[in-house]
Amino acid sequence: MPSYLHGQRDLNAQQPFTDPAQIPGLYADHHRVDRRSNALLNAKTHGLHVGETAADLLTSAILPAMRDNVSAPVVADIGCGNGRPTRALLTRFPHARFLAVDASAAMLAQARAHLAPHQTRANDPMYLQADFHHLPLADQAVDVATAFFCLYHSGRPGHVVDEISRVLKPTGMALMISKSADSYQELDQLMVDTGLDTDATRRPSLYAAASGEDLPTLAAASLNVVLVLRDPHVFRFRDARHLADYLVTIPKYQLGDLRGDPAALAAELRRRHGDGPTTATSTITYVLASRRSS
Repeated sequence: MPSYLHGQRDLNAQQPFTDPAQIPGLYADHHRVDRRSNALLNAKTHGLHVGETAADLLTSAILPAMRDNVSAPVVADIGCGNGRPTRALLTRFPHARFLAVDASAAMLAQARAHLAPHQTRANDPMYLQADFHHLPLADQAVDVATAFFCLYHSGRPGHVVDEISRVLKPTGMALMISKSADSYQELDQLMVDTGLDTDATRRPSLYAAASGEDLPTLAAASLNVVLVLRDPHVFRFRDARHLADYLVTIPKYQLGDLRGDPAALAAELRRRHGDGPTTATSTITYVLASRRSS
């Protein structure tokens, strides 16, 4: 078994992405989230645009709902984070009604900021701070539910999928997106090779709870899987500072005094690894599914 998969099935191991004591801190500071997102987006050299791809996949679900419903279709973006993917959906489907759901008040505030320039009086989103294991929505309340890069934050992702199924209308559709378990394994190896974190390859994948490899099976337990799309992504961090901006935000790595200091980490990377570009990869999996008939 590859080293990056060690402990993948053992969700009792230390896992910051599923530890209820650690998750709130990961998203309490929007500056940290923005640093991570911007560093990764600026490094991307290959791969589909997630928001636009999601909108493309959902066109077949939202447009019929717009034709068939007297009222606008309801789209619930569960685990909306800072609202970047939601923005693509809001722009593409301006006549839908959006619910932005997240457990983090800080992320909902960021989502408001991101979405405000793109919303109209007709599609002004509703923001709900809630645990995705217990959605504050009635049965069969939404036409479309999305869960982008969030299911791996649950130790019980199957329960979250059950909740998604519960809130979908009989003709409703769900779109879930996750990352492969081996995402950014090149960076794990770099941390070991440089001695910055010699145990990095032995820790479980951050995405183990609901990785892209497992997502179709998780979805199929509660929903009818309609489509599975796997899209390889490539990221090229241009120099040590660019890479450090990303690495300091990753909770998997134990960086000691360097944790909150990207400039100091960049200096160590230059000393131990040089200042050249660094490449990492990830596979993004999209699962489109419909509500199972009762």
